[in-house]
Amino acid sequence: MTWSHGYFTDLSYTHGYYRELNPLMLRMASVCAGVEANLRNPPAYLELGFGQGVSINIHAAATEGSYWGTDFDPAHAVHARELATASGHDARLFDQSFQEIAVRPDLPDFDFIVLHGVWSWVSESNREAIIGIVRRKLRPGGLVYISYNCLPGWAPAIPIRNLLTLYGEYGGGQMAGACGAIDGAVQFSSGIVKAGSIYFRENPWAAHHFERVLTQNRNYLAHEYLNDDWHLLHFSDMMRTLEEAKLSYVGPARLLDGIDSMHLTPEGQKFLSGIANPILRETVRDYLVNQRFRCDVFAKGARPLSGPRQREAWHAQPFVLTTCHEDIPKTITTTLGEIELPERIYDPIIDALSRSNYEPKRIEELVALPQLRTLNVNEIVEALIVLTGAGFVSPAQTPTKQNSARCNKLNRHIRRRALGGTELTHLASPLTGGGIFVPHVYQMFMLALEQGKGTAQDLACFVWEFLDGVGERLIKDGQRVEAKEENIKEFTAMANTFLNRKRPLLQALAVM
Repeated sequence: MTWSHGYFTDLSYTHGYYRELNPLMLRMASVCAGVEANLRNPPAYLELGFGQGVSINIHAAATEGSYWGTDFDPAHAVHARELATASGHDARLFDQSFQEIAVRPDLPDFDFIVLHGVWSWVSESNREAIIGIVRRKLRPGGLVYISYNCLPGWAPAIPIRNLLTLYGEYGGGQMAGACGAIDGAVQFSSGIVKAGSIYFRENPWAAHHFERVLTQNRNYLAHEYLNDDWHLLHFSDMMRTLEEAKLSYVGPARLLDGIDSMHLTPEGQKFLSGIANPILRETVRDYLVNQRFRCDVFAKGARPLSGPRQREAWHAQPFVLTTCHEDIPKTITTTLGEIELPERIYDPIIDALSRSNYEPKRIEELVALPQLRTLNVNEIVEALIVLTGAGFVSPAQTPTKQNSARCNKLNRHIRRRALGGTELTHLASPLTGGGIFVPHVYQMFMLALEQGKGTAQDLACFVWEFLDGVGERLIKDGQRVEAKEENIKEFTAMANTFLNRKRPLLQALAVM
């Protein structure tokens, strides 16, 4: 057995950012669930399996606290430390296994312990090590975030994963290198579909899932499917495991998942309302929505948050838009399909949040606005939960000089990396304590502004000159645009949108 213990390391993991790991979002999840978390300020935070380290570094830069993390792939640790050095944060980032970090004599007690996706892909001994860390090192009142592949949603895909891994083991994948192994496994499995497989014909969901596999990032596919371990479980199984660490269920980290009316039919809501046991209720709910991936928050020593205390927490929390108000859609997609956001409620709230240059606002400020006087507090709270869960709004904090300076340094580093790649798509906001999606072309516009270029035409020419210098072109509707004039025309239109709409928001979020 190698140092990787069966975990696929031939290709680096993706550079994703996961907003659910933001301490402010985890606090919000506990408030929404009516659970009182006993967290220090500033908190101590541990991420197990941080991948490329994007999330932990954005959160360490943007919020106060002590940050620790480990990922036993040394290439991931090198990248994570590069980001930490850029921001100037003293995050303790290691390439140790879970067993190794568990016995560090300097490991403190933590308020947050988080792991994204890791649970599904590591061995039983590693899962036992994780439970041991949580049991010994999570403070009473602390929160744990675990996301994992779950049943019943993943059940039809088990045979697909088996085909991909078998090809890697027996079909010549080991001789083809990492990328070749993935491409070969996908092509091999695709051949089975084309050969008239009755399995895929009689299991439409499996065929649909495989169509998605054909389009997915190869690095993601490698880490999702080619590990020796692939652990699928029901929510009830997870709860039995976590009870060993004295954890109880708080609620979903993805706030929309907690709104039954957005995911369940009236019949499903009625059926679920008759189940009192929370473990049985959540497991049954997974069957009703065919859940494939859960993002759960647990607590050690969870206590109910009384009605007055919950209202107090809501009224104390400021909120800020993270999406230009013109870009917020009128519908959101849920398991029931497209759900309309009632204009009577959402339009005035979004408009109010966009006023005064997107300045953060508390509920009492919103309630006092003339255009919102027809809404009651519960309607405003539910709308804020929906908008936050959908990614258009975020809980906000008061930035300190320290985290503002760290975010500026980290963002400068990420923008400069935009000249060499497109893998980093989020910048740090000291206002939200987390990451803000900023497309690659917008990062290039920001670089142009730093060099004193001011007009949309200037920004467009800057991007064109860079792309032309590296032999790249704009891709429009899947086609490569070759003509210089057409490239500049398209980039000028993008630059106008950036300058007039996106820049004011990024400035309000202290991202630029």
